[in-house]
Order: sequence, then C-alpha cells, then structure tokens
Amino acid sequence: MFQRTRKVACPECNGSNFWNGNPKPTDVLHCRYCDAIVISYTEYVEQTAKREAERLLAEFVETDVSRDLAHLKAVLATPDRRTSP
Repeated sequence: MFQRTRKVACPECNGSNFWNGNPKPTDVLHCRYCDAIVISYTEYVEQTAKREAERLLAEFVETDVSRDLAHLKAVLATPDRRTSP
C-alpha cells in the first residue's frame, strides 16, 4: 500500500504485532503476547491512509518559504548545479 511497516502496538500490553500475508478486510489482529484484540484490518488500513494523508498535507502546507527561496537562489547562482532541459 504505502510501503510502510505493518507493525501495530497492542493497546493492552503495548506488544509489537504485525499482519502476516495478505489479510482480508474482516480479519482481526490478536496480540501474540496477551491475546487481546488489537485492530481489524479495515480499521488498520483506514488509520494508515488517514495518517499518510495528514503527513502529505502537512508536508505541502507547512512549507518554509524563506528556505525554499534561499535554495532557489543558490541553485540559480551556481550554473553547474542546474539541470539542462
């Protein structure tokens, strides 16, 4: 999906769990340490997609204009760093 880790922490014991293979949307992950229900695969996918969307939006919304301008000036001032069309 996003080439991210599929590890999920157990809400009860904080043990590290992960999905094996290609789970179905209705599959539920059980903690391998305390056997508690951790999360369903559908919820896991929704949460992962939401976090990724938030990360991408933050990356483009919270830009540092002064840093970008300084980088642009540095590139334009150095002809050997420019790429040819």
